[in-house]
Amino acid sequence: MAMASQESMDAYLQYMATQDYRDVAPEILEARRELLDILLPLYAKQVESEDQQAMWELTSELMLATLSVVSVSGDVSLVSPEGQFSVDRQQAQQLYSDLKERQAHREKLQQDITGLETDLFKSMMDYADVYYRYVEEWDQLSVMRDRAYLAAHAQDWTAAEAAADLAIQQAPKEREAHLLKAMAIIESGEQERLPEATALLNKFVEDHPGHSAPAFTLLGVAEARAGNTKAAQLHFQQASAYYPRQSDELTDMVNPYKMRSFLRESREGSFIVELYKSTMLGAGYFSPDLQQAKVEFDAGDFEAGRNKVLDHFARRRNQQQWDFVISDIQFCQELLGPDFWTIFPEDTFLDLEVSQTMMGSGLNLSINNGSSRTLKNATLIVVLHLTDMYPGMYEALPAPQTIPTVPAGETTSFGSIDVNLTYGGKEKTVADIVEHRAILVTNEAVVWVDTDEFKLEKAVERSDALKTRPEGPPDLTERFPEFRSTRDSLVAGLSQGMELQIEQKYGSDNVVVQLPKELSILRPVFRLKYGDQVFTAEDNLISGDHIELRFAGVENFDGTTEVTDDLELVMGSPFGDLVLSWESDGALTWNYAGVESPEAPGTGASSAGDRVRRGGAPPK
Repeated sequence: MAMASQESMDAYLQYMATQDYRDVAPEILEARRELLDILLPLYAKQVESEDQQAMWELTSELMLATLSVVSVSGDVSLVSPEGQFSVDRQQAQQLYSDLKERQAHREKLQQDITGLETDLFKSMMDYADVYYRYVEEWDQLSVMRDRAYLAAHAQDWTAAEAAADLAIQQAPKEREAHLLKAMAIIESGEQERLPEATALLNKFVEDHPGHSAPAFTLLGVAEARAGNTKAAQLHFQQASAYYPRQSDELTDMVNPYKMRSFLRESREGSFIVELYKSTMLGAGYFSPDLQQAKVEFDAGDFEAGRNKVLDHFARRRNQQQWDFVISDIQFCQELLGPDFWTIFPEDTFLDLEVSQTMMGSGLNLSINNGSSRTLKNATLIVVLHLTDMYPGMYEALPAPQTIPTVPAGETTSFGSIDVNLTYGGKEKTVADIVEHRAILVTNEAVVWVDTDEFKLEKAVERSDALKTRPEGPPDLTERFPEFRSTRDSLVAGLSQGMELQIEQKYGSDNVVVQLPKELSILRPVFRLKYGDQVFTAEDNLISGDHIELRFAGVENFDGTTEVTDDLELVMGSPFGDLVLSWESDGALTWNYAGVESPEAPGTGASSAGDRVRRGGAPPK
C-alpha cells in the first residue's frame, strides 16, 4: 500500500520510516531489510532524475505485481485475509519479464537491473512467502477475535471472555481481544472481579499509550460499577480527550477491518465491524460521554447528564462520523432510559418532510417543528433503508449544511442530498429507497424525526401487536418500571385540561381536540376514528400548555356542537395505547388497553382494558 500511494523512492522511504515496527515479526523485518538492501543500490546508481523515476516505477510495480501472484483458496479477495495462501513463482517470473520489456528503451537501467536480477527476484519471493505466512496467522487470530465480538454483541460474556483468552494466547500483545476480555469481566456482574479488569486495562494503557482511549472508558465503567464516581469521571474525561486522535486511524488505508470488506456483506459481520469501530470512535458502549451521563443521572444531576449526552453527539458531529449514530441513540435509550426521553419529550411533534428533487437522484429535506421550542445549531442526518439491505440496516447521509435555528411552529429547509450509493456492489439511487428516517442533532436535543406516515404506520403495528398478546401490551415500562408511575399519573390526570370542539366549516366540519402538554413524554401518535373512517391530524402541535390537534373534514354536523357516540381519539404510544371516546351526552370515557388503570377521583381502579367513564369537559 505504501508503494501504491507514494510517487518516489524518497517519499516511500520517508513514509516507511514513520511506521511503528515494535512487535513486528523478526522474519518480516529481515525480509524487508534484504529487499531494501537490493533496491537502494539500484536506485542510487541512477544519476538522472528521469532514470530515478523510471527505477521507482519499475520496482514499485514489481512489488505490487509480486504480491498479486499470491493465490487464496475460497471465493474471497486477496486483500481479505481468509483461506490458504500460496505464491505462484512462475506467474511472478512472467510478470517480472513483462515489466523489464516495458522499460527496455532505458539501456542503463536494464544493465543495472540485470546485474542484480537473481538477487532481486529471490528477495521479492522470500518477502512474499514470509509476509503471507504471517497474514495467515493473523487470519487465525481474527477467527477467535471475531467470535469474541459476536459473543459480546449477544451479551454472552462467558463466551466473549473465553474467545478473547484464546486470541490473547495466540497474540499476547494485540489490542482488541484485551479490551473485549476486560469488557466481558466488567459486564459479567461479578463485582469481585472488577480489580482483575482494572489491572488488565492499566497494563493495556502501559503497553499501548497511543490507543488508550477505549481502555480509559472501560476503566471508568469499572470504577462506576465499584461505586468510585470521582475516579470514573476522571477516566471518562481522559478518554474524551484522547478519542479525536485515535479516530483518525479509521481512515488508515491498511486498517484491517477496511481490508476485510466481506464482513459488511452479512448482518453478523456488521456486528463485528460496528463494535470494533465503536472502540475507535468512542461510540455506543465505548462513549465516555454517554457512560459519564449515566453516572450523572444516577447521582440525580439531570442537567450534568443531559450535557454529557449532548457532548457525545457534538463530538460525533465534529468528527463527521455518522456511521453509528443510530446505534448511539439506541444505546442511549437502553442505557439511560427515561432520563434520555426527558431531555426533549416533544420529539414526536417534529415532522420530517421529504420530496424527490426535480432533477437527478436527490431528496429535498425539511423539518416541521410542531413543538413548543426553537432548536439551535441543527444538523440533520438522513438514514436510508435500501433494497438488498438486511432489515433494520440503514445508510446514514448528513444534510449538506447545519442550520442555525429551527423555529417553533415553522417549517425549516435543510436543502437536498444526492442519493448515489454503492451497497453490496450495486449502485443505489432514490428509486432503491425502501424507507427513510432522520436524526436531528441540536444544542438542545438529539431525536428521531419521522414522517407522519411512518409514525402512523408504527402506531398501527403496535396496536395490532396488542391483539395477539392477551397479557397486555409490550410497552417500554416493562423494561423501565421506574417510568410506570409517571405514565400512570399522566393518564390519571386526563380529565383536566382536555377539550373537544367542533369547528364549523363549509361542508364537512373539523374536530379540534386539546390535551395536556405533559402527555408529550409518552411519545403520542394520534388518529381519529369516526364511524369506519380514520383521520390523521392536519395540525399536530404544542401551543402553550396544550397539545392541539385539528382533524379536518370529519363530518357535517349540521351546525350542532354535539357528536355521536362513535367518535374516538386513539393515542398510540410505546407505553400502551390510549383510546378516548366522546358520547352524545357529553361524557368522556377512556381505556388504556392492557394497562392497569390508576386510582382516580370518582372511580375505582379498573382492570386491564376496562372502559372507565369520566366526567370530562362536555363538547363545545
